[in-house]
Amino acid sequence: MRTKGIFFDLTPTFYDDFYLKIAQPSIVISPAYLAARASSAARNRQRYDQLVERVLKSGVKVSTGSDMCWFWPGKTRGEASVTVFINLQKAGMPALDVLRAVTVNAAEMLGWSDRIGTIEPGKFADLVAVAGDPIADLSELERMRFVMKDGRVVRNDYAAR
Repeated sequence: MRTKGIFFDLTPTFYDDFYLKIAQPSIVISPAYLAARASSAARNRQRYDQLVERVLKSGVKVSTGSDMCWFWPGKTRGEASVTVFINLQKAGMPALDVLRAVTVNAAEMLGWSDRIGTIEPGKFADLVAVAGDPIADLSELERMRFVMKDGRVVRNDYAAR
Protein backbone atom coordinates (compact mmCIF):
# COMPACT_ATOMS: atom_id res chain seq x y z
CA MET A 1 0.00 0.00 0.00
CA ARG A 2 2.81 2.41 0.90
CA THR A 3 4.73 1.94 -2.35
CA LYS A 4 1.58 2.22 -4.46
CA GLY A 5 0.23 5.26 -2.57
CA ILE A 6 -2.91 3.42 -1.49
CA PHE A 7 -4.73 4.90 1.48
CA PHE A 8 -5.78 3.04 4.61
CA ASP A 9 -9.05 4.44 5.95
CA LEU A 10 -9.03 4.25 9.74
CA THR A 11 -12.64 4.95 10.62
CA PRO A 12 -13.33 3.62 14.12
CA THR A 13 -17.10 3.20 13.84
CA PHE A 14 -17.18 0.30 16.28
CA TYR A 15 -14.35 1.45 18.57
CA ASP A 16 -15.23 1.34 22.25
CA ASP A 17 -18.78 0.24 21.33
CA PHE A 18 -19.41 3.61 19.67
CA TYR A 19 -22.00 2.16 17.28
CA LEU A 20 -23.95 0.60 20.16
CA LYS A 21 -24.12 3.98 21.90
CA ILE A 22 -25.82 5.36 18.81
CA ALA A 23 -28.01 2.36 17.99
CA GLN A 24 -29.27 1.40 21.43
CA PRO A 25 -31.84 4.17 21.84
CA SER A 26 -33.51 3.31 18.52
CA ILE A 27 -33.22 -0.48 18.17
CA VAL A 28 -33.74 -3.39 20.52
CA ILE A 29 -30.53 -5.26 21.31
CA SER A 30 -30.65 -8.52 23.21
CA PRO A 31 -29.13 -8.65 26.69
CA ALA A 32 -27.07 -11.68 25.60
CA TYR A 33 -25.51 -9.70 22.75
CA LEU A 34 -24.77 -6.75 25.03
CA ALA A 35 -23.13 -9.08 27.56
CA ALA A 36 -21.00 -10.69 24.84
CA ARG A 37 -19.92 -7.26 23.57
CA ALA A 38 -19.04 -6.12 27.09
CA SER A 39 -16.89 -9.18 27.71
CA SER A 40 -14.92 -8.66 24.49
CA ALA A 41 -14.74 -4.84 24.55
CA ALA A 42 -11.26 -4.55 26.08
CA ARG A 43 -9.82 -7.14 23.67
CA ASN A 44 -11.42 -5.45 20.65
CA ARG A 45 -10.19 -2.02 21.77
CA GLN A 46 -6.65 -3.35 22.23
CA ARG A 47 -6.73 -5.01 18.80
CA TYR A 48 -7.80 -1.75 17.14
CA ASP A 49 -5.17 0.24 19.07
CA GLN A 50 -2.53 -2.17 17.77
CA LEU A 51 -3.86 -1.80 14.22
CA VAL A 52 -3.59 1.99 14.44
CA GLU A 53 -0.04 1.71 15.75
CA ARG A 54 0.99 -0.66 12.93
CA VAL A 55 -0.60 1.48 10.24
CA LEU A 56 1.03 4.68 11.54
CA LYS A 57 4.46 3.00 11.73
CA SER A 58 4.09 1.52 8.23
CA GLY A 59 4.16 4.86 6.44
CA VAL A 60 0.91 4.07 4.59
CA LYS A 61 -1.20 7.12 3.78
CA VAL A 62 -4.06 7.39 6.26
CA SER A 63 -7.45 8.97 5.79
CA THR A 64 -10.48 8.99 8.03
CA GLY A 65 -14.17 9.35 7.43
CA SER A 66 -17.03 9.43 9.84
CA ASP A 67 -19.41 6.69 8.66
CA MET A 68 -22.11 8.96 10.08
CA CYS A 69 -24.84 7.82 7.73
CA TRP A 70 -27.32 7.26 10.55
CA PHE A 71 -29.20 9.45 12.96
CA TRP A 72 -27.83 9.97 16.48
CA PRO A 73 -30.57 11.53 18.59
CA GLY A 74 -29.58 14.91 19.98
CA LYS A 75 -26.48 15.34 17.81
CA THR A 76 -25.85 16.96 14.46
CA ARG A 77 -23.93 14.97 11.86
CA GLY A 78 -20.91 17.15 12.58
CA GLU A 79 -21.08 16.59 16.33
CA ALA A 80 -21.39 12.85 15.81
CA SER A 81 -18.48 12.87 13.36
CA VAL A 82 -16.21 14.54 15.89
CA THR A 83 -16.84 11.64 18.27
CA VAL A 84 -15.39 9.30 15.63
CA PHE A 85 -12.27 11.49 15.36
CA ILE A 86 -11.84 11.52 19.14
CA ASN A 87 -12.10 7.72 19.17
CA LEU A 88 -9.29 7.58 16.63
CA GLN A 89 -7.14 9.68 18.93
CA LYS A 90 -8.03 7.39 21.85
CA ALA A 91 -6.81 4.50 19.67
CA GLY A 92 -3.39 6.13 19.47
CA MET A 93 -3.36 8.55 16.54
CA PRO A 94 -1.96 11.99 17.47
CA ALA A 95 -4.50 14.83 17.16
CA LEU A 96 -2.56 16.54 14.36
CA ASP A 97 -2.56 13.32 12.34
CA VAL A 98 -6.32 12.94 12.94
CA LEU A 99 -6.87 16.48 11.61
CA ARG A 100 -4.73 15.74 8.56
CA ALA A 101 -6.53 12.43 7.99
CA VAL A 102 -9.95 14.14 7.87
CA THR A 103 -8.84 17.10 5.74
CA VAL A 104 -5.84 17.06 3.41
CA ASN A 105 -5.41 13.27 3.33
CA ALA A 106 -9.12 12.60 2.78
CA ALA A 107 -9.14 15.16 -0.03
CA GLU A 108 -6.18 13.46 -1.69
CA MET A 109 -7.76 10.02 -1.32
CA LEU A 110 -10.95 11.28 -2.99
CA GLY A 111 -8.99 12.92 -5.81
CA TRP A 112 -10.35 16.31 -4.74
CA SER A 113 -7.14 18.00 -3.56
CA ASP A 114 -7.78 20.74 -6.11
CA ARG A 115 -11.07 21.61 -4.34
CA ILE A 116 -10.90 20.70 -0.65
CA GLY A 117 -8.57 19.72 2.18
CA THR A 118 -6.49 22.87 2.57
CA ILE A 119 -7.08 26.61 2.77
CA GLU A 120 -5.99 28.01 -0.59
CA PRO A 121 -7.34 30.41 -3.23
CA GLY A 122 -9.71 28.69 -5.64
CA LYS A 123 -10.80 25.95 -3.23
CA PHE A 124 -14.15 25.64 -1.49
CA ALA A 125 -14.12 28.00 1.45
CA ASP A 126 -15.23 25.51 4.09
CA LEU A 127 -13.75 26.56 7.43
CA VAL A 128 -14.42 26.08 11.10
CA ALA A 129 -13.01 27.82 14.16
CA VAL A 130 -12.97 26.81 17.80
CA ALA A 131 -11.99 28.77 20.89
CA GLY A 132 -9.25 26.39 22.01
CA ASP A 133 -6.44 24.42 20.42
CA PRO A 134 -7.74 21.20 18.80
CA ILE A 135 -4.21 19.81 18.66
CA ALA A 136 -4.00 20.04 22.45
CA ASP A 137 -7.62 18.91 22.90
CA LEU A 138 -9.37 17.37 19.91
CA SER A 139 -12.71 17.63 21.73
CA GLU A 140 -12.56 21.38 20.95
CA LEU A 141 -14.09 20.35 17.61
CA GLU A 142 -17.28 19.60 19.54
CA ARG A 143 -17.54 23.30 20.36
CA MET A 144 -17.56 25.08 17.00
CA ARG A 145 -17.68 28.86 17.25
CA PHE A 146 -17.46 29.74 13.57
CA VAL A 147 -18.50 27.87 10.42
CA MET A 148 -18.07 28.95 6.81
CA LYS A 149 -19.52 26.81 4.01
CA ASP A 150 -18.76 27.63 0.36
CA GLY A 151 -17.45 31.04 1.43
CA ARG A 152 -20.64 31.96 3.33
CA VAL A 153 -20.67 32.34 7.10
CA VAL A 154 -23.33 30.05 8.53
CA ARG A 155 -22.37 30.44 12.19
CA ASN A 156 -20.41 33.15 13.94
CA ASP A 157 -20.46 33.18 17.71
CA TYR A 158 -17.70 35.80 17.67
CA ALA A 159 -19.76 38.46 15.85
CA ALA A 160 -21.87 39.26 18.91
CA ARG A 161 -18.83 40.11 21.03
